[in-house]
Amino acid sequence: MITDLGQISVIFALIACVYAIFASWLGATRNDARLVQSGRAAAAMTFPLVLVGAIGLWAALLGHDFGVKYVVGVSSYSTPLIFNITSLWGSQNGSILFWNLLMSGFVCAAMVKEWKDDKPLLPWVTLVMSVILGFFIFVNLIAANPFTRLDFPPSDGNGLNPLLRHPGMIIHPPMLYAGYTGFIIPFAYCVASLITRRSDALWLRASRRSALIGWAFLTAGLVLGGRWAHDVLGWGGYWGWDPSENMPFVTWLVGTAFLHSAMIQEKRGMFKNWSVMLMMITFGSMFFGTSFIRSGLLTSVHAFAQSNLAPLFFGFMLFMLIVTAALWITRLDALKSDNKLDAGFSREGIFLLQNVLFVSAAFTTFVGTIFPVLSEAISGVKITVGPPFYNQAVGPQLLLLVFLMGVAPLLAWRKANGQSVLRQSIIGIVAAILVAVLLMAFGGVREPVALLGFALCGYTLAQQLTEYVRGVRARVKNLGEGYLAALGRLFQKNQRKYGGYLIHIGVILLAIGAIGKGFFGTDVIRSAGLNESFNYSGYTFTYRGIQEVPCDFDDCQTVQGKVLVQRADGSVMGGLYPHKDVFPKTGQSSTIADTTGTFNEEVYVILAGWENNGETASFQIYINPLINWVWVGGIVMIIGFFAAFWPHEETAPKLARASSPAPAGANA
Repeated sequence: MITDLGQISVIFALIACVYAIFASWLGATRNDARLVQSGRAAAAMTFPLVLVGAIGLWAALLGHDFGVKYVVGVSSYSTPLIFNITSLWGSQNGSILFWNLLMSGFVCAAMVKEWKDDKPLLPWVTLVMSVILGFFIFVNLIAANPFTRLDFPPSDGNGLNPLLRHPGMIIHPPMLYAGYTGFIIPFAYCVASLITRRSDALWLRASRRSALIGWAFLTAGLVLGGRWAHDVLGWGGYWGWDPSENMPFVTWLVGTAFLHSAMIQEKRGMFKNWSVMLMMITFGSMFFGTSFIRSGLLTSVHAFAQSNLAPLFFGFMLFMLIVTAALWITRLDALKSDNKLDAGFSREGIFLLQNVLFVSAAFTTFVGTIFPVLSEAISGVKITVGPPFYNQAVGPQLLLLVFLMGVAPLLAWRKANGQSVLRQSIIGIVAAILVAVLLMAFGGVREPVALLGFALCGYTLAQQLTEYVRGVRARVKNLGEGYLAALGRLFQKNQRKYGGYLIHIGVILLAIGAIGKGFFGTDVIRSAGLNESFNYSGYTFTYRGIQEVPCDFDDCQTVQGKVLVQRADGSVMGGLYPHKDVFPKTGQSSTIADTTGTFNEEVYVILAGWENNGETASFQIYINPLINWVWVGGIVMIIGFFAAFWPHEETAPKLARASSPAPAGANA
């Protein structure tokens, strides 16, 4: 009963979207405030309606209603409660419903907030959001209905995919989906600004916080996805340039470029066309990534099965982009920059170069991801692009971006002085040289590219920290504050600036981990008999046998290997218990590694196989230098976001009135 009510509620959510579209359009064109407010209320109502739909499906999952086809595919009596809850997004149809829940939540938040200077954009923002949300709800009901019932229900379900039975999957998909759907708000503001022919930065100011929230969720989703891959997929790392990783990364790159471009437009009245273009690409990449994961076009570690959704997604994406591009092209005269780029060697110039690199890295990743499809369409042969391509083509661009993060704060607006920049860079240059010398002398690092990467990280990290030191010293000297108090007030007075620096520090720490793992990580497969030892990379591994142990889940069997790890000097680091879970009912299995080591060097062991009841066994050993800095960097980035985002008193001057006439619906 509750499940059927959930489906009916989702149908009403679609009706609410359709009503919001027409009410907003009529309200704007007729300058009727009542219609505009009515459309706004209808759009806000989509969230509680979709929430009832999600509750209905949750009721079926938790109640083991195997008359619902979706429940059979992702749940069972033996599935633990927490994974019965998370199985809402464990397969395609349910994940789209969860996507709609998050998107309708963002729509509702945008509708219920207080509209002030941005009130002229209200009807068009409502219309655009309702069109996008309405499309996804329509797809959910027509082509991916999670409420479909079976004529002959089975006595039990198949259970959740073993790869998804991990704590990371409890929060990784919600974070990633929230990152994607969060960008619907700035995109709607962008289109509304184009429709009303505004030439100011109103749409950026009004949607800035929403864009930051979407970016932060996407960042957290990528980091958590890396952790899930590290723990479950047996990659021995965190990133494999898998297609389902690449597409969110493309959106993250372009979304980051948009945030930088928006900053320049607000500060200097420049890059207006860049901001619109980057928001269009961000929206397009979000849609393409979503359809790509659900189309089954390419093999991926966690893409959904082959489906008929791709044409729907691609068609709608093209429609929205064509409409937005047409609006953009016809408004180019209104989007001319208020100021010109006076010199390439300026803060504006560096931001422009950063934007180019962000887009270039995103495009390179995108082309590499879809290359198998392109090659098969052209030649009939599917050619897969592997990690070496991305490392060589994308890696240098990302490394240059890390370097520019250290240079940008030193440059003045309009035109920078070379001698001044060099003088302020001395600390960073000394740090870079010192890092390179120490790594060569004590770390044995001889790889030139790795040395350059670490040196650039040292330079940029020193420059970012120097910015904090300068600000704190100035407050201590001029205001007599204590150092900790001065640091706190520094953040409070300019959260966006110093929160941004903290995000940059997180990026640097993550880059250090990526360089360490990428250049110096090694792996090997070794076999050993019972109680035999083998040496690898300065460690001794002794095989102590295998044993069957109770599985973490009721529907699987677990075989656990036992390996003793010692250092070269004979000291014991600890025992490892890598294991393999086998699920007889579905024929699936998952291989779970175990790790030891130090913070700066992880030893990662996988039970690859065994023979003769464990008389011999094979293990895959990964040595992962500095990989833990990836997780630290991700955490620091999120902390930086909160530092920049935390509510504070707005000190920016109020927007000047646009020179264009007030659009229809301005009085709503």
